[in-house]
Amino acid sequence: MVVDIKVVERSYEEYRNPVLLGLLGLIGGTLVSILLGVLSPIGLRGLASAFYDFITSPEYWLISLPYFAPISLSAAGLALAYQARFITIGSEGQMMLGMIIAFGLSYYIFSTYSSYVAIPIILVISALGGLLLGLLIGFLRVYLGANETLTSLMLNYLILSIVNFLVAGPWQSGPFTKTELVPYHLRLSDYLSVLLSIFVIIILDYLYSYTKIGVSLVAIGKSRRAAITYGIPFSYTILLVASLSGAVAGLGGSLYMLSEQYQLQSIEQPLGYGYMGILAAWLAGLRPIATIASSFLLSLFYSFSVSLQLFGLSSSFILAVDSVIVLSVVIATVFSRYKLVVRR
Repeated sequence: MVVDIKVVERSYEEYRNPVLLGLLGLIGGTLVSILLGVLSPIGLRGLASAFYDFITSPEYWLISLPYFAPISLSAAGLALAYQARFITIGSEGQMMLGMIIAFGLSYYIFSTYSSYVAIPIILVISALGGLLLGLLIGFLRVYLGANETLTSLMLNYLILSIVNFLVAGPWQSGPFTKTELVPYHLRLSDYLSVLLSIFVIIILDYLYSYTKIGVSLVAIGKSRRAAITYGIPFSYTILLVASLSGAVAGLGGSLYMLSEQYQLQSIEQPLGYGYMGILAAWLAGLRPIATIASSFLLSLFYSFSVSLQLFGLSSSFILAVDSVIVLSVVIATVFSRYKLVVRR
C-alpha cells in the first residue's frame, strides 16, 4: 500500500493562531534544549538550572530590551515586504543608516536643542533615510529588474563601510575608531524605545489588515499576473512596501542609537539585528503584529547567551541550544498556515 503525504496550505477559515503555536514550539524546543545538557560539561541538571536562573532573573529580561527596537521594526517592515514576495534583506543596512543619521544629527546639529524638539526630528529624518535606501532597492527591482536580495545585500556592506570610514576619519574621537557619545539629554530610555516600536508596529498591522495596502500585498504575493489583471498597481505597491520597510528599519536604528549604543564604533561585520528581523518576520507568519512576540523572543536570546556563558558553556553549544529553540518555533508556526495530508 502506497501512502501519499503532502503539505498543503490551509484555507483561510482553517488558519491557526501563529503566536499560540509559536509558544507551544518555544516550550517544546526549550525542553529538548534542556535534554542536550547531557552533552555539556555542566550536565542536564546544570543546564536546567541555567534556564531556571534566566527565567526567574529580571535583569536578564531587562538586558534584552535595547535589542527589541531594531529587531522588531525590521521584522514588521520585512513582514509586509515578504507578503508581496519582495525578498529584500536590506533592513540591516537601513538600520545602520538610521544609526548614522541619529548620531550625526544629535551630536553635530541638535546637541544644544531641547530634547522635545530634537528627538522627534532625529527620529523622522532617520526614518526618511531608511525610506530612501529602501526606495532605491525597490526602484532597481521595478524599473531595472535587479534582484532585490542581491542589491540590498550589497547596500548593507556599503553602509557598513560608511560607518567604518566615519569612525576612522571625520567623526573619530581620540586614538580609537569610535565617536563621541550622544548628548545625555537626547538619550531615550529602553522602555520608551520599546513603546514607540510597538506603536509603529500596530500602525503597520492596521495598514496590512484594514486598508487596500494589505490586500494589494497579498494579491501580488499570491499571483503577480492575476493582481495586475484585476487592476492592482504592481510597481506602486512594490515601491510603497520597499519604502515602508526601509523607513521603519531606519527608525529602529535611530532608536537603538539613542537608547543603547550612544556612539558609532568600527564594525568588522554587520551587527545582525536587521538579519534577526528576517527570522522574526518568518516566525511571526509575516503578520506585523505578531513580530512583537517573535522579536521579543529573539531579543531574549542575546541576554540568554550571556547567562549560559556565565555557566562556562562554549559559544558553539549555546548556538546549538538557540538553534533548537528557534527551529522548534519555526516548525510550530508553519502549521498555522499549512497541514499534513495523508492519503492511502
